[in-house]
Formats: sequence, structure tokens, C-alpha cells
Amino acid sequence: MKRMIMAALLLLLVIIIQKTNLAKAEAKTNCEATQFKIVMKSTTDMKEKASATSKTVKSYKKNNELSASGRTGNWYKVCHSKKTAYIKMADAKEVFSSDEEALLKKFDTRKGVNQVVSVKGKSMSETKVTIQAYEKKQGEWRRALKKMEGVIGKNGFTKSKKEGDGKSPVGIYSFGTAFGSKTKPAGMKMSYRKTTNYDYWIDDQTSKDYNKWETYKGNPADKWKSFERMNYELYRYGAVINYNTNPIIKGKGSAIFLHIWRGETKPTAGCVATAEKNVLSLLKWMDPLQKPHIVMGTNDSLKSVK
Repeated sequence: MKRMIMAALLLLLVIIIQKTNLAKAEAKTNCEATQFKIVMKSTTDMKEKASATSKTVKSYKKNNELSASGRTGNWYKVCHSKKTAYIKMADAKEVFSSDEEALLKKFDTRKGVNQVVSVKGKSMSETKVTIQAYEKKQGEWRRALKKMEGVIGKNGFTKSKKEGDGKSPVGIYSFGTAFGSKTKPAGMKMSYRKTTNYDYWIDDQTSKDYNKWETYKGNPADKWKSFERMNYELYRYGAVINYNTNPIIKGKGSAIFLHIWRGETKPTAGCVATAEKNVLSLLKWMDPLQKPHIVMGTNDSLKSVK
């Protein structure tokens, strides 16, 4: 009997310990990981929910700095007592590095550009990049979406791209149409072109169709020396990056897209690629009315880009 009681007590103790550990783990994960810092622009109330009428859980003075995990609508998400709380966007400004400030300042003279996708590498030969979206809200630049990992051309970045060099072009470019072999995703504002078996992007430098999307129902090998099929697995979703499009200079490079990657260790032939969920997030976030642009390169290489 004593052994049975002892066994029952031990089992109860194990259950209590497990529940305690689970509760601690849940408490630790109630708040999302820190993404960036914000600074109060004036005396500010932290709210229990993302609503001005919600309960105030704490007040902060001007210039107080907080860690934020992101933004939902017009509210920053912060951690308070191991729970997510909210700071009104209008009451805070985001803290940017000097490199981020220099990057975003390049768009002050580009009228109407209120959305920017930054694709940054640590060096010109690096193939792994960090992708960060920014948007101008209430007159200030703010981060949009979470930071993403991506890949570029197998030979890194270049400031003088040539056809077939396996490099991604440094610079600032607008976006063309979104595209994909799947039906246009719900909520996407970008123009979208569904690909077919007859759609090709031409990289034949001798052709008048160089760096253009062409639809052709004959044998493409009879018409062009080199081409890409647009109805392709990694192009389930993507967007055209307007590189070498106006004017088109033969041999300067073609078919630069944002598309789905093969994997985080597998670079492209010159495009920007990331996980499918990231491509979809970016395409749904981009709004043609906000003139989304992409900026590609390293901090040093972008210093001379206007």
C-alpha cells in the first residue's frame, strides 16, 4: 500500500512539475521576439489592446525607448509583463541605423514612392541577403512585414551587369507586373499575369525581343537562341523587377525577377529569391498607388546610387 501511495505521489509531483514548466514556457513565449526599437515622441500611454479606448497599462515620457516586435495597423506591439501591449504609431518613431537612414533618404526625391523593398548583402560576392520592407506612414518611414532571408545571383552583386554573368544588379528599380502559374492571390493589389505554356522571357541578345515577355505558340527554339519559360516551378508567384527595361540595352542583362527560391543555400542566376510565404507577403503588401521600388546592393555599393 505504501508503495502505491508513494508511486501516486511521485506521479502527482511529476504532473505538477510538467504543468509548472509548461506555464513558464507559455509565459516566456507570450511576447514575440524583438524586431526593432521605437522612441516616444511625447508622453504616451501603453494600451492593453490595439485601441485608444483600451485600458492603459503604463505611461511613458518623451524620448523613452522601447523594444517592438512589429506593428499591427497603426499600433506598435511591445512586451509588458510578458504580454503583448500596444503603443500608438503616431506617438512613436522608429530607430534606424545610419545605413537605413541613408538608404531611405534616397527616396525623398522620388515623388510618390511610399513603399521600398531593401535587398542587402554583406559583401559584393555574398549570395545570401536580408530583405526588409519599409513604408511611409503618417509622413514617416516605418518597417513593414518582418525581416526576411533571401538569395541573389550565384556570383553576388555587380554595378555593371552583363548577360549571363550570374550576378544581381546593384541599384534602385520599380516593379513591373506580378505573375505566376497559380491564380492571382486574394487581396493582391498589383496587376497580375497568369502564365501559360506559351509564355517566354527572351534573353537572346540578337533578338528584337531581348528582355521582353513574349507569348508564342510555335517552337521557341526556332524563334530565339535563348529564352526562359515563364510557366516554371519557381515562378509560381513572382514579380518583374524593371531592370534594363527603359531603354533596353542588349547584353546588359535580362529577366530579373523577385521569385520563390530553391532554398536558402541555393542562389539564382541573377534574380532575388526568398521563401514562397515571403514572396506572397510582399506581393500582397505592395500597392501600385504607393509606387513600390526595390533597392539592391551592399551598404557601400549603394552610397553612389541615386
